[in-house]
Amino acid sequence: MANRPSYAQLEGLVEFLEQNPGIAKGLLRTAQGKLETKRKWENLATTLNSLGGANKNGQGWAKYWAEKKCALKKQCAEVSASMRRTGGGTADNLPMLSALDSRLVAVMGGQEFATGDARWTVNPFPQSTRPTELPVVIEHVEIVQEDMAMDSRNIQQSPIPGTSQNDAIPATSTIPAPHTPLQSAVPPRPRRRRSSIRRSLDTDLEQMTRIEARRVEAELITAQAFAQLSEQFSNMTIALTSIANAISDVARKMPNP
Repeated sequence: MANRPSYAQLEGLVEFLEQNPGIAKGLLRTAQGKLETKRKWENLATTLNSLGGANKNGQGWAKYWAEKKCALKKQCAEVSASMRRTGGGTADNLPMLSALDSRLVAVMGGQEFATGDARWTVNPFPQSTRPTELPVVIEHVEIVQEDMAMDSRNIQQSPIPGTSQNDAIPATSTIPAPHTPLQSAVPPRPRRRRSSIRRSLDTDLEQMTRIEARRVEAELITAQAFAQLSEQFSNMTIALTSIANAISDVARKMPNP
């Protein structure tokens, strides 16, 4: 049994997802939607398996799409990170998306899919932020400077009694300029290495892949359970109808009193 889909199968999968964006994005969460999703994946599996290449059931193709979607998200995140570093270029020689992959990214929302969900997005190059105490330090320094400048003006305008204006003590000679080593108050934060950032990004995306695969599997199992339950209710309805018809036949055949 081949595990690698052929180009014809991939093209058929892309066309299916373009026609069913709700299934592609996993938006059909109701019971009826899950039944419809399961039915469409099973029909797609029959079509794709007839094209040659990989041979999977509906659940297998749904799982393949979940893994493919996470791989595309990872590739788009790497390209976006490279473009942010180079101001729009791709200096890391990353592989370009194929035509089919570009169509899949378009189905998932284009640039919004590349940036990812805010709950899972990992900024590969976090910007160093100043400590929260820095604004307080700056404000305190500014207040001290204003107070000292005001004292200096008062000294210049109000000389000591008994002395002339020329004998007044200059403010600049008696009041030293404040020394505010702001840079020393804010210790530099070490920059994270690119390799550790990439490993963190890979770990989060692998976790997303596992979660997405489990979600798809759970939805298919739930849809199958609903289908079986619906079939059982249908059988019960048929049985009750048969019993009612039998009772009606017996009642008609009984002689009138």
